[in-house]
Amino acid sequence: MKLLQLTGVVLSMSGFMFGAGSPSAQSLELNFGPVTTLYKGGVFPYMFLAREGTTVVHGVKGWKKESVEGIPFTVRSTDDRQTWKVWNPSPDQLPGPTHEGSVVQLKDGSILIFNWSLESVGSGRFRGKLWTSTNQWETLAGPQAIQLSIPRAAPPGFDDRGEPFSGVVFHRSVVELPGGDLLAGLYGRFEEDTTPTEYQAKQHKYRSFLMRSSDRGKTWSYIATIAAGPVGQEGYCEPVLLRLSQGKHRGRLICLMRTGRENPIYQCESDDEGVTWNQPRSLRWMYSKYGRSREIAGTDPDLIEMSDGTLVLSFGHKPDYQDDGNFLAFSHDQGHSWTQVSRLTSNRTCAYSTVREIRPGVLFVVYSLSERNSQDARYEDDYRTVGQTITVTRRPGGPK
Repeated sequence: MKLLQLTGVVLSMSGFMFGAGSPSAQSLELNFGPVTTLYKGGVFPYMFLAREGTTVVHGVKGWKKESVEGIPFTVRSTDDRQTWKVWNPSPDQLPGPTHEGSVVQLKDGSILIFNWSLESVGSGRFRGKLWTSTNQWETLAGPQAIQLSIPRAAPPGFDDRGEPFSGVVFHRSVVELPGGDLLAGLYGRFEEDTTPTEYQAKQHKYRSFLMRSSDRGKTWSYIATIAAGPVGQEGYCEPVLLRLSQGKHRGRLICLMRTGRENPIYQCESDDEGVTWNQPRSLRWMYSKYGRSREIAGTDPDLIEMSDGTLVLSFGHKPDYQDDGNFLAFSHDQGHSWTQVSRLTSNRTCAYSTVREIRPGVLFVVYSLSERNSQDARYEDDYRTVGQTITVTRRPGGPK
């Protein structure tokens, strides 16, 4: 079966999924729409979907020399994702926000965007940048300086290229609690985190932790470590945070985390607004009617709750894993188990993806594709950022 045509024509993948012979794998039918190019030459996409429908996709189109900061791009759609226009900040705001999905729309409709990288100012204190919008990302105000207190944070170290790096990152999720406080998932290194990553001796393994703000993101305090320890190639990093809105576990926080380029995604939960977390566990999914399972391995997980309570995970495989592609996984029991993994692509990818439910039962997924399946593929020249609509329907007799 031909999984994908890079020209963007409709995929002939209706209902295609791993383990299609098992009862659990047949619970959902996925109908795939056409692949549409949103931006040529872009990678590491993150998506924001406003309640009013405006959709913003942000990523990088290259890197500055001897710097961890990428050269950002942003595209925006206001017509139900039919057309996309490049969005640029005002001249006095250049280069504008560079974020990794840490964007939240508050109850009052205002949008907060947090720059991904933070600057260490000593003694466990960090400075970051915040932008705000009150007109659906048409214009932004900022940047405004914000302050974070992380008492046991390690001194600045190095990234996976060996470049100097503060080591603390806003990643993916900012959640507004019913009382108005904000929670954010970050990753970084504490003083005791001294184990080198597998592929870069200068870089030490990470932990994921939770921060809380009571003043709309201007100041942040450390609440708790979500997961720590020298697991996998990289430790616990790239967390995505979800607060369940329904079901018997309503209010529970679920966090998924990357642990390496070749390692499984890990999950843990909190039922007290992030003060305590259970033991992290690696994700597996049952692909066989005979009870056999395999790990869910990948990088930069994204996680959403659909309107019917189904959880959706998107992730990708780095070239190291020797199984190129982007994927979706589903949970019908609020993250207790993952019973279905569906392949989106089999092309070389930067392995970063993002997913949102655009209307009940309809997903929009954004990811990157290489125009040539080669180790020499250049992010700025040989990749493009694409979007795809996927309709999800339950098969008769599937879980409710």
